[in-house]
Amino acid sequence: MSACRCACGYEADGSDDLTDHLGEQFIPADDTAPADTARGGTVHAEAADDNRACVCGFTAGSTPGLDAHLLEMFTPADRIGADGRQHSALDEAV
Repeated sequence: MSACRCACGYEADGSDDLTDHLGEQFIPADDTAPADTARGGTVHAEAADDNRACVCGFTAGSTPGLDAHLLEMFTPADRIGADGRQHSALDEAV
């Protein structure tokens, strides 16, 4: 049994896999934050030359820090993903 699970039932191979799963559910193809958020219309994506920086100008101290920023920008309050199901980490902070 996995140590990293999502509320939807997905069992990840580790925290990186769970982060990827959540990103697939919440981050739109155009990397643009939803209009109904404080940073609506802003593009958020990994900068081409730095895996710790976002194209919005945010700089993290680590790749996991950037991942956390991206999920924060795109995860809706109700945590309902692209598939219409709720997604959140159950066992491990992402």
